[in-house]
Amino acid sequence: MPLDAMDGAALLAPEQAVLLETDPAKARALAREHHTRFYLQLPNYTGNLRRLGFDDADFAEGGSDRLVDAIVAWGDEDAVLRRVREHLDAGADHVAVQPVAAHRGLGLEQLRELAPVLLASA
Repeated sequence: MPLDAMDGAALLAPEQAVLLETDPAKARALAREHHTRFYLQLPNYTGNLRRLGFDDADFAEGGSDRLVDAIVAWGDEDAVLRRVREHLDAGADHVAVQPVAAHRGLGLEQLRELAPVLLASA
């Protein structure tokens, strides 16, 4: 549903996968291994991604760099904050931050690192 079609009672709360990793090759490999590979097996997700301009080439081998970069906010705390802020600036009421846990357990350590930055910008 387009944002302008939502009534005032609606709540828009997108999810943003995040990964605190500044090396592009490592970040994309971890994102593919622990996030995009799973979602790219689901027809509803690939259908939505097709509507956003992605195609079969983007879905191969866990996702193209372009697709991984669009789905997972990776980098340092400021890079993740910028992606969360993009959702809020586009009209989101809240953003659910989902850490790509990878080698970091459940992702709690990433959330601990991100919390001060995200809360300070609220």
